[in-house]
Amino acid sequence: MHVSHPWLNPGTIEQREYQERIVGTAISGNTLVCIPTGLGKTNISALVAANRLSKNMNGKILFLAPTRPLVEQHMKSFMRMLKVEEEKMSVVTGETPPGERHGIYRKSDIIFSTPQCIRNDLKAGIIGLQDFVLCIFDEAHRAVGNYAYPYVAKVYMSQSKEPLILGLTASPGSQRYKIDEVRGKLYIKNVEIRTREDSDVAKYVQEMKQDFVEVELTVPMQSVRKYLENVKNERIKKLVGWKVLNSYRITKSEMLRKQQELAKSGVGWKYAAISVLAEVLKVDHALALLETQCMYALKSYFDKMRQDAEEGKSKAVVKLMKDDNFSSAMRLADELFAEGHEHPKMEKLKEIVAEQLEKDKFSLIIVFAQFRDTVNSIRETLGKMPKVSPVEFIGQAKKKGRGMSQKEQVQILNEFKLGFYNVLCASQVAEEGLDVAETSLVVFYEPTPSAIRKIQRSGRTARTEKGRVVVLIAKGTRDEAYHWSAHQKEKKMTKILYEMRDRSLRNFK
Repeated sequence: MHVSHPWLNPGTIEQREYQERIVGTAISGNTLVCIPTGLGKTNISALVAANRLSKNMNGKILFLAPTRPLVEQHMKSFMRMLKVEEEKMSVVTGETPPGERHGIYRKSDIIFSTPQCIRNDLKAGIIGLQDFVLCIFDEAHRAVGNYAYPYVAKVYMSQSKEPLILGLTASPGSQRYKIDEVRGKLYIKNVEIRTREDSDVAKYVQEMKQDFVEVELTVPMQSVRKYLENVKNERIKKLVGWKVLNSYRITKSEMLRKQQELAKSGVGWKYAAISVLAEVLKVDHALALLETQCMYALKSYFDKMRQDAEEGKSKAVVKLMKDDNFSSAMRLADELFAEGHEHPKMEKLKEIVAEQLEKDKFSLIIVFAQFRDTVNSIRETLGKMPKVSPVEFIGQAKKKGRGMSQKEQVQILNEFKLGFYNVLCASQVAEEGLDVAETSLVVFYEPTPSAIRKIQRSGRTARTEKGRVVVLIAKGTRDEAYHWSAHQKEKKMTKILYEMRDRSLRNFK
């Protein structure tokens, strides 16, 4: 059965009970929709759009998404689903010449754009939102801080004659104040949430198997860790002695906060404390790479530190280079890398990929990793295996770094879908919204402490067929803490959202 509506092309949207219920809420007032990737956020937005257009044929719709590929993807979906002439739908991004935008806004009924572009054009007076009857915010969890969403929402609510906001996200965050911030910035009244376990959703989703695979650091890697921990502990002991820190146990975010706090007053001894904190942070990053990533990532980081020390770029690095324990850690890491010694996760990853392709040679696999050096190393390692055709998928270039243009990203995703590659080695750029092909297997090279990212990564499988998610965990490292952190945050977020939904439903009734 498909949804029948005067503004919808027949046979394009399957009739699903949970989507109809969510749409019923969304047309009654500004609504935040929180459902996992693959459950049809775009379908819901098209159904709400059809409802608004049937009420006001002259109304316009604004669909915002964070990146150009996402914007274009949404327009393609709307063209397929809605009975709106192609020339009445337009993509406007920073690449659209400013001189042409005013005309596009005037002639188009549905505008798909990046929020920065709309914010700039609102400020320049190129666009007005008086006639827009629906504003859709994709990846709505971004509506915080200085991001453009809050500004656009504020102007929209003040200018539109018939405003309605629809926020879409797989996960708005795990803390009530963050979810409340998103709701406040987007003027949200209603909250709708569904998980794969909900009774009205379960029949539409496939089984998702989750496995947590543990590995142990090798003895030589534990030796490198011991050297680095000695360096870190010595400096933390110094900071506790100076009464800069109250405890020997301190997180990276707490150290960064402490640095900012000390930087606000220019007393001499505080500069020394800031420098020691910088040394701790650098050693801690080396430990993170050693424990959770790969030898190539650690070696690259040490090489960069050597270069920075030679060029005198950082006092903290120069001091670390003179430390015997740090020098020993670097020397041993260099030797291990030269011998081809690798993190045990890499060997385990090869086993998992080989096993999947043995079971189904047409499988498509995504491997997520946090750092680009690790993504590169994974691609090189898997590329040496028979029947494995991996490709890198990373974000746009950073300062002095490698990167992919959005055009290249779209091309790679298309080639992955067509089967030119069977393993997508991806950084976090593949987590959000992009139309990634149905995959049989998703591997987290490391657990993520973020509930948002965990949900987005997992949503890349088990859409139309059974899927599997494997998380690699190095025992006795921060991997374990990150795994449990994301698990608890996800549980907490779901509980908060259900409470918010129930409250908004009671008010609605």
